[in-house]
Amino acid sequence: MEKQRQPVTDPHRRHPAEDTTASPGSHPLSRSTVRRAQTPRAERTGDHQSRPGALPPAPGRLLHVLQSVWFPLVLLVVLTVLTEQVATHGPLLAVDRWVRRDTLRLVAENPYSWLDTLAEWWTDLGSSMIAISLLVAATLAATLRARSWQPALGAALAGAALFATVIPGKILIGRPGPEGQPVAPGEWGWFPSGHTSTATVCLGTACWLLALGLTSARLRRILYGVTTVLCTGVGICLIWRDYHWFLDVVAGWCLSGVILWSLVRWSPRAPRH
Repeated sequence: MEKQRQPVTDPHRRHPAEDTTASPGSHPLSRSTVRRAQTPRAERTGDHQSRPGALPPAPGRLLHVLQSVWFPLVLLVVLTVLTEQVATHGPLLAVDRWVRRDTLRLVAENPYSWLDTLAEWWTDLGSSMIAISLLVAATLAATLRARSWQPALGAALAGAALFATVIPGKILIGRPGPEGQPVAPGEWGWFPSGHTSTATVCLGTACWLLALGLTSARLRRILYGVTTVLCTGVGICLIWRDYHWFLDVVAGWCLSGVILWSLVRWSPRAPRH
């Protein structure tokens, strides 16, 4: 009876599946092939605490821009240019007249009366009574959650910066409104927009204080997005209702951006719970 043949194996030959380790200093194996990877990306570890095998996400460019010191500097430059143009009645004011003319035409051709009602309601978010009330409510909630006075201190600093810049600017510049209302000496003018600044600073500060207590990144993004839409809508609706010039609103956004950037950058943060 013939003996059963045994498979002949080469002792110097290794199966590809067995070559799963790399010697020190060599490139690691690629995930999709047994060949050694030649790209630096393949050398990164794929382990992640929340999802094994996934690479950690790269930080967003928008976040880097907002955290950069160049962000408030650019806003200050724009605010300075707008202030100079308004104070000297410069050629940039032609943008105001152009925007107002086209906006009034759109309002006159608008067949939906509820849009005017919505715009009127939206501008009320910039009133001191509503905006400050929302800020106070958010500050109380953040203070009770953190069991610290740091949220209240941050809100107080934001409010003080708001009133210490907007009111003197209105008095010193004394710009007439879109309908040509005269501004007597010492009275408040229309530049920068007080409703725009109040809504952006108060709602932005409230959003930041509430976001400090959220552990979910998704909820924080939703909160930031909703707040941005609300603050942007206030400025747009002020122009729609012919309450402010376009440059008044842009100046209010620039000033508010500097205040909020300084608040997030320098004020003490409450611990998350």
